[in-house]
Amino acid sequence: MRIETPLLSQKRAVTVAALISGGFLFLSILVMTFLSPVYGLVEIGILAGGLVALYFALSLRKFVLLLLVTKPLIDLTWRWRFIEIAEQGVNIQTLVSVFVIFLTGFALILRRRQVVLWRWIALFLVSATISVVITPTSWGVNELIRLYAGVAFSFTAGVVLNTEETFDRFAKYFVLMVSVPVGLSFLQKAQILPFEYWDWIEGQAIRRVSGTYQHPLGLIYFLVYAIPLALYLLTRPSRSLRYRLLLWLFIGLSLIALVFTYHRTALMTIGFGIWLWMVLTRQYGKAVLLVVLAGVLAFWRWDWIQLLYNNIFDIIQGKVAFSSGEFLRGRGMNWYLFLHSLFRSHPLFWLFGRGGSVAEGFVPYFGYWSSNEPHNDFIRILHAYGLIGLGLYLVILFSFFWKSLRLRRLQDHFSHHLGNLMIVVLTSIVLLSITTEPMRYPTGVWYLFALGSVVSVQYRRFRQLL
Repeated sequence: MRIETPLLSQKRAVTVAALISGGFLFLSILVMTFLSPVYGLVEIGILAGGLVALYFALSLRKFVLLLLVTKPLIDLTWRWRFIEIAEQGVNIQTLVSVFVIFLTGFALILRRRQVVLWRWIALFLVSATISVVITPTSWGVNELIRLYAGVAFSFTAGVVLNTEETFDRFAKYFVLMVSVPVGLSFLQKAQILPFEYWDWIEGQAIRRVSGTYQHPLGLIYFLVYAIPLALYLLTRPSRSLRYRLLLWLFIGLSLIALVFTYHRTALMTIGFGIWLWMVLTRQYGKAVLLVVLAGVLAFWRWDWIQLLYNNIFDIIQGKVAFSSGEFLRGRGMNWYLFLHSLFRSHPLFWLFGRGGSVAEGFVPYFGYWSSNEPHNDFIRILHAYGLIGLGLYLVILFSFFWKSLRLRRLQDHFSHHLGNLMIVVLTSIVLLSITTEPMRYPTGVWYLFALGSVVSVQYRRFRQLL
């Protein structure tokens, strides 16, 4: 077996950097000469970003941890748009996502002995790429780049967060960073900061807190991970009373902010996730108490719940047709549109999809409709990447679940609770995927695949004991 020395790896990195730099500089000169100086400067910017990514690929641990921790703050800059390319506004979030792809690519080339190689994820990415190549569109390319950025940490996070000390440090600082948009949500509710998103309930405009993100889901996707991570930190016996009280304060304030997002699916999903954590960690008394409190709250605020979930009650009573604009506030109509768009086409598209999430056609009980939001992640992946893509995605999710179940058998505290954490997060993402699209946005799945990578590393480490 060939063993590469650090010196050899460094020489290879320098060679790769020199080749990339020379090629980009030559191309930039040609572009600036024959096309436009602006395009040439953009290419030089890409070159600079690539070189920075190469540098950090050689010191992977600190930078992966930094990116995972600071993402809640990075996303607060969503308004700062520079240009628009392929129907995608380029802002700091976009640049960070592209940077992560570069970083991961260089790590796979130069640090392949220090990354987690996922066969199923690699196949999923290849399948998605084929789908876009078969039916190329600007929107499809846009989604494909987001997909690559979203799953990138599955290759690197496992080797960065594979120790209890490092993982605890990540969890602590991530919860701290998420507390910033949670606090901003209260400033929105107090009307000190402006609202970014409104909705209509029973003909009345409702201001929904979002932590100053563009949409309440921006906050919700972080809470789906931050609340379970806070519960995980509470299992550490060495935590001081003040530290534990601060964690409970974060959970309590996060749940209050969640209520004022008025996101129906998220309210049920995160509430169920907390209950599931109590059950998995054998805190049965707290699990029962949580159910009782939920029942008391439902009885106390029944009118508000009926108003918020009025559409659900209508569906249960059979008052709303599936494909009508009233089914789950228009989601049924979108589901029908995207499924019909796929399965009325050539069987080749059934296998590989249509390469993106744009559909149009006639919807019964409504009429002609076009949309780029299926409002269901499984239907979106099916439409974009076909039965093959959806099948591979489900295999990946099942792999996460299976390895987490196996880790729960271990006496090792870290591995056992890592399994619990992954099951809660996975369940939450699956439930959210029924009415939202987490896989469409890097924020929605960065941490899902990062945690999955850590689970995979731990599973391989203790596989002989399972």
